[in-house]
Amino acid sequence: MPRQEQEDYAMKQLISVLAVAALAIIAWRGFGMGAADKAASGTEEGVFATIAPFNSYGHVHDADNVEAMRPRVMGTHGVISSGHYLATQAGYDVLKAGGNAFDAGVTAGMALKALKMDYAGWTGVAPLILYSAAEDRVITRVGAGTSPALATLEYFREHGKSPINNALIPADIDVWLATLDRFGTLSFSEAAAPTLRIAEEGYHLYKMQKWMIEDQMEEILAFPYNTDFWFQNGVGEQRLGDLMVNTDLGRLIRYMMEAEEQALAAGGSRSEGIRAARDAFYKGEPARDVSRFFREQGGIVRYEDLAGYESRWEEPLGTSFRGYDVYTGDGWSQGPRIVLMLNMLENFDLHALGYNTPQYIHLISQVINLAMSDAHRYVGDPDFAPAPEGLYGKEYARERIGLIDEKSAFQDMPPWGDPAAMAAVADGAPTSFVTASGAVDREREGSARSIDTSSLSVMDGEGNVFSLTESDGHTFTPMIPGWGFGLGNRMGQFNLDPELANAMAPGKRPRNTNAPLLVMKEGRPFMGLSTPGGDQQLQSLLQVFLNVVVWGMSPEQALDQPRFGSYNFPASGSEVNLSPAVLRLEDRIPARTAEELRAMGHDVQSWGLWNWRACAPTVTWRDPETGVMIAAGDVRRETASAGF
Repeated sequence: MPRQEQEDYAMKQLISVLAVAALAIIAWRGFGMGAADKAASGTEEGVFATIAPFNSYGHVHDADNVEAMRPRVMGTHGVISSGHYLATQAGYDVLKAGGNAFDAGVTAGMALKALKMDYAGWTGVAPLILYSAAEDRVITRVGAGTSPALATLEYFREHGKSPINNALIPADIDVWLATLDRFGTLSFSEAAAPTLRIAEEGYHLYKMQKWMIEDQMEEILAFPYNTDFWFQNGVGEQRLGDLMVNTDLGRLIRYMMEAEEQALAAGGSRSEGIRAARDAFYKGEPARDVSRFFREQGGIVRYEDLAGYESRWEEPLGTSFRGYDVYTGDGWSQGPRIVLMLNMLENFDLHALGYNTPQYIHLISQVINLAMSDAHRYVGDPDFAPAPEGLYGKEYARERIGLIDEKSAFQDMPPWGDPAAMAAVADGAPTSFVTASGAVDREREGSARSIDTSSLSVMDGEGNVFSLTESDGHTFTPMIPGWGFGLGNRMGQFNLDPELANAMAPGKRPRNTNAPLLVMKEGRPFMGLSTPGGDQQLQSLLQVFLNVVVWGMSPEQALDQPRFGSYNFPASGSEVNLSPAVLRLEDRIPARTAEELRAMGHDVQSWGLWNWRACAPTVTWRDPETGVMIAAGDVRRETASAGF
């Protein structure tokens, strides 16, 4: 072995030894505590105390470990990855029993929302994109509900946004049941059975959820029914492993099941039974109680808003990138941002920049900022604000990238362009989005805490793909007494500036931050991707996608790489950039890279080694040559994958 290789190998071995030693010290600090020490430190007794000393949401990764410290989940019949192991198990059981990806996806999607009531509870938004092998098409279900009839811009300018006012008409139940009806084989009762068991028999309180309810304790305590649900053993008495039961959600599911059973008993078809279950929610007693509750609380949701709600199937938005076709939802999601980003990035030799070098991170962050600016101005519910001609074209992308300075970062979100005129900067576009006081929110944790998300992706041996992003938690927003669900906070992502495409209006869908992706290669399904993470979602999915298609990584490797995220734009639903030039890096990116980025003008801030705010994608992948499938989930949160 040449001397240089010997020295490199020795250095890697030394780093590995130091990492193991560091872990041993951390473990000794945790396991070596006496009872008095543990009591003083606030950590818990017993087996669950093993998580307490670790200030990390992921494993320690050695680049030479080809197994990526977890098994590769593969299959030829079906694979699934989701944000909770019980949801993954529910979907896997359906696949094993002969169900298709849509049966498994709906089953897992319902279960996931019962398990993630803090981040993605019954009910809320649920953007879906799928590929049907039988129809040989990619299609989306509009997974953002409409605003109530009373949700006028004038009302919100007078009263402001609040946990009571921000409730959007739920979309997820419509999405699940429409998918079962058109593409699945199960009845509602069959698909909902695992969720019913979870609701009535309970699940065990897990790390992320325990942290979440403690973090939002004050908000939870504002609503007595929420308090009873989240603190079932008393306020402040929650422990990891506690059984979390939602018998009222079980009541809702049984109510819907009974409606389906009555329709079938009367001679109705499977489709008619599913429709009856859907109507039981949107037109039955749950909807009437929702209306009654919001009237009493001073909210604006009414029975007619729910009874009249109907979503639709529609063609996806998409673009091509180096032989891959990438599809997503339209302007009722943040999906258009990925189209804008990829159209710009296709003009650069990313390989020549080197992986995660200062130049690579700088370029991608600047492309993100340009995409965020155009989306901020032009992207909203296309029924109300159709995108201007040329916005999603590659010619316009070439105009926009002319604003990028390879040595200097945008110090604020750049002005938007004018695609109709093919101008890189629109006449009259703002040059500043920062508050007059210059105040900067260094954490911007509020929006992430209040409306985060979960996700899942499924593939089956028939070639079907199901990619779903589910959201709207019920901690600081009210749950409906007696029914075990809530309506979330998603109208908070409307803008109150009437000049923006995403401005508030009655019957309109907000440009919500959720956007699953589906990737095709040569007409065949290649990847499904989805993630939680607010405005970071498509930034993380972009990096994972590039890791696979540009850098040749496996899905697990692509997920494990350190991430970066720009915050240099107004958060969804805001008109003000509270974090100008902010770029966050996970610290596994070398410190010298961070320093070079600072020299370019980026306000570089640490995300630590692993950070859940860098998102947690769930991915399914299909080998174009062999057809073998892989499911992988991000270790930054409690994802789980299965396949056979």
